[in-house]
Amino acid sequence: MSFAKNPILPWLLKHAYGQGGTVAVPAEGPVGVVPLGAFPPGIEEVLTHVADRNGAWTAGSPVNWCFLIGGPGNGKSEALRSLAARLSFSLPDRVPGAPAPRTVPISWPTEGHRLPNGLEIALINDASIPRTDLPASGPRSLYLDILNAVERTKASTATSLFANVNRGVLVEEVGGLDAVANWPAEPVHRRLTADLVRWLADPMRGSGANLEIVVPVKADKPHYGQAKLSVPLDAGGELELLIHVVALDSLSLLEPSPGGDMAPVIDFSQSPPSVAPYRTIGKLVSDDLHRDEITVAGKLVTMYVDSTKWKAGGCVAADGTLCAAHDRCPFAQNARWLQESRLRRRFLDALRAAEVAAARRLSYRDLLGHVSLAIAGAPEDQWLKGMHPCEWVAGRLAPGSAKAGLVSLVRHRIYWNLYPDGGFEIPRGTAALSLSGDTVFGAIVDQLIPHPDAARVKPFESAFADLDPARDVDAWGGSRRKVLDAIEALDVVSPSVEVDAWTDAIHEMRSNLEDQLDVLLREEIALEIPRGDRTSIRRIRVLRRWRAVALLRQTGTAFGFFRHGQAVGAWLAEQASALADEPRQRLGDGLNRLIVPSGGNQNVFFAPLRPRTYCLTGKLPSHTLLVNVPANEIDVIISARGDTLAAVVQLRRRDPINLATLSVDLAVTREALLNAGDAVGSFSEIGDTAFARIERARASLVSRARMLKMHAWFTSEHGRAHQLAPTPAGAAFLRVEGT
Repeated sequence: MSFAKNPILPWLLKHAYGQGGTVAVPAEGPVGVVPLGAFPPGIEEVLTHVADRNGAWTAGSPVNWCFLIGGPGNGKSEALRSLAARLSFSLPDRVPGAPAPRTVPISWPTEGHRLPNGLEIALINDASIPRTDLPASGPRSLYLDILNAVERTKASTATSLFANVNRGVLVEEVGGLDAVANWPAEPVHRRLTADLVRWLADPMRGSGANLEIVVPVKADKPHYGQAKLSVPLDAGGELELLIHVVALDSLSLLEPSPGGDMAPVIDFSQSPPSVAPYRTIGKLVSDDLHRDEITVAGKLVTMYVDSTKWKAGGCVAADGTLCAAHDRCPFAQNARWLQESRLRRRFLDALRAAEVAAARRLSYRDLLGHVSLAIAGAPEDQWLKGMHPCEWVAGRLAPGSAKAGLVSLVRHRIYWNLYPDGGFEIPRGTAALSLSGDTVFGAIVDQLIPHPDAARVKPFESAFADLDPARDVDAWGGSRRKVLDAIEALDVVSPSVEVDAWTDAIHEMRSNLEDQLDVLLREEIALEIPRGDRTSIRRIRVLRRWRAVALLRQTGTAFGFFRHGQAVGAWLAEQASALADEPRQRLGDGLNRLIVPSGGNQNVFFAPLRPRTYCLTGKLPSHTLLVNVPANEIDVIISARGDTLAAVVQLRRRDPINLATLSVDLAVTREALLNAGDAVGSFSEIGDTAFARIERARASLVSRARMLKMHAWFTSEHGRAHQLAPTPAGAAFLRVEGT
């Protein structure tokens, strides 16, 4: 038997969560293994434009600057390396375990890297690293970097600045600016710098006194903005700085790139540049628009599972034959799963659903971590000690570990890799019921020992727990019942074979691993049944439940049946509608009903001395202080800014007044959908944090500012409402009016 060691597996593990080699945009690995992935939308056009303009710069012409803004793992450092290569100079090589230099050249701000045309370049690799000359208070490091570049330009040494900035740094930078007591009294070049920092922190704020907005950042175009600064020169005249800002974390890598494949994300052939709007698929499971064809994530996954890296390449042994473990190798079979277009699309749908459930976009690093997790699974201890994963598979297939080895291999199938172990738990005391020897039951118990290292960051761990198909109770159009029936018939026919016989079956979701597992389960159950004691019955139940969890995850992931899938789909539809400035959808109606009272008349009351979520309609309680909320004056506007969704509570006016903003995540979405119909539900679907946010939005309807303009009511002992109204004349200031 010939076994192969596929080189892509160590590469994937190196770039998975918890490993030291994680990078934002995957660099070249071993020759022919992993290609360089595409940058997030907009970066390529900006890099090309800035490099071309700076390379062709002549004295007196505008100087292009660029700021890449976003959290860690979005590709900023790789973009910096790419820009340097385009300008024909190189960055220092990475040294494992050593921090990257803060600036290039390291001697900045004493000097920059001078191009042959005389233009100086300064690269800020990580603006979150503080400068060594940072004062104890006042403006912070990024401000000083910008100020130094402006001062050098002012002194006739034109300087182009390219900076990678985490969003949290900008909050600190603005705080540092607030420490300056009198900005109007500061020199002009310091005021220019302060205006630029404030714009970077909030690109939708508009022009400052010294800053001209060329391309505004908009809700449906949050990924790019451009501004202009005119720097007075010591020698007389001015030099124009064009400031490019690219937000790497405002769009999802699992949605179509703005402009699609035919049009550029940012078209610099026009003046000012034209920015393609962000338009999403608007669905969770889509059969007309395919995430694997039109998204950055889809193209990346397609490259990693290309057959030349697996069956037609990496899985070929030294003697030219296919690895003997191929049909029972979970890694190869996971790649085979993702090579099938329908299964690959459902996998990408699962990642997109996880973004909504986590209320967080997958960075490039997160995406690569999940691709590695899907293919290889959480690393085994032996892998972390140097064992090649393919060697581990060969060991699991060796004689003497048939059942335990098979269960451990199945546990690295893609549908187990995606979801936390919480989908299956053994009842208390059942773990002690294992028989001696190699059994499936004993292997299952051993596999349920918690892994000490998390496979991914916590928000996405919780998100996939929420999406777990094994936890779903939806009928799946009848498919769920068919899955459970297949489990009931396990001792007669293999569930894997039965699912494969469905008319809409996708054969690549089945592998030899499941077929062998079903054979072993059937044999073990057949041995347990004759015993007939309570312990045997409990073991049989565990075996069936464990297999049911696996099959529900397998079919749910393959066909797009995710827990809370309807809520995720409603969120995506509402986001697409808001980005296109179209009327609100069902989720928006539910949010409106959730926040704004929906009584049949204008006598809709809130009790300000009770919880603000206590909306009183119908029969009123006795002896209660109330305020009347005119529902026809209140509206809820659904607002999308890039890949975020919010419900804005507004007071209807010629110029609407915003009363509160409610971030719409999965918990709020689920509760709002309960209120989208005629029956208004209670807070039964959400946790404490979502409850508090909804309560605050409702409290805005009776806020202190509005209470000053609202009439007070009270109820008698019989629940009849009376209003306290000002008296226009007479000794009494108030009078009581009945309803």
